[in-house]
Amino acid sequence: MKKIIILLSVFSLSSCSLLNNASTNTDENNRKYSAQKSIRSINKKANSIEYIQAKAKVSFRDNNKMKSNTVTFRISSGEKLWINAALGAARILIDNDSIKYYNKIEKNFFVTDFSYVNDKIGIKANFEILENFLLGMLIEKFSPSSLFKKSKDSYIFKENQVILNSKAVESTVTISPYNFTIIKQTFTTDENLFEVIYDDYIKVENQNFPTKIRFINNGLENFNIEIKSISSLDKINIPFRVPKNYKRVDLEWIYQE
Repeated sequence: MKKIIILLSVFSLSSCSLLNNASTNTDENNRKYSAQKSIRSINKKANSIEYIQAKAKVSFRDNNKMKSNTVTFRISSGEKLWINAALGAARILIDNDSIKYYNKIEKNFFVTDFSYVNDKIGIKANFEILENFLLGMLIEKFSPSSLFKKSKDSYIFKENQVILNSKAVESTVTISPYNFTIIKQTFTTDENLFEVIYDDYIKVENQNFPTKIRFINNGLENFNIEIKSISSLDKINIPFRVPKNYKRVDLEWIYQE
């Protein structure tokens, strides 16, 4: 249970929609758009839903074996990401400044910043980047002239980018020519290769969301998310309070457990 929460941090009612059917490869008219129009549309894409809730199956690598559990995500756009493990056994709260976690079974907690995430994925991350990863949005915009390769079912753009004033990163994005969605984002440095792969998009309030997300680091799939339901909310409740008798621990101690 503890490792699932740590791995989540390494990246993420009045419901209006629940897993509406949509395709990753074609739109209703099977219309194929140009590479330039597709990347311009994706560059402009922004989350228009203020509050989001999703229930998901998350799978993670533990001692070279993939294990899974069920969690609930709640997102206050641009501000907070709340993650609740099954039966409320553990919770995590991520905002622009910190990552906070507590475990009701072990009666411990930690507070950290994004430096741990940065070390794991090889690029300098923040809350906006984490939110964009989960919602299937670009981390940095791509120039239409950066088209690297195109095929029947995808366009690939590649640029050397500087992510949040960090080291130079070779960024690649693979996009669908049919519905302005991202298929894969790749970030390469001298030391690291980090990939995020998306599949099975659905629409919520006319906005595309991926329901399958895979995180791969240096060729090893460490973590993936399969959304079971997703909805927009009129308001959101994010309960997070660490009891006074809980013991504070460091992140590495929890990860090694």
